[in-house]
Amino acid sequence: MLGGTSLFGGRGMLFGTLIGALIVGVFRNGLTLMGVSSVYQILITGILVILAVATDQLSRRRG
Repeated sequence: MLGGTSLFGGRGMLFGTLIGALIVGVFRNGLTLMGVSSVYQILITGILVILAVATDQLSRRRG
């Protein structure tokens, strides 16, 4: 889940999706300002999305 919208459907709102996109955008901008190579920016952003999906799966199993 990124910004309140599950990748597997069933819940979430447009506002949450916009917040999630904003978080990723700010994160990428911060990496750019720190001088991180674009290849590593993509890698780090991918890891962020994978962590969000893993967190969503864990919360679904517990709830």
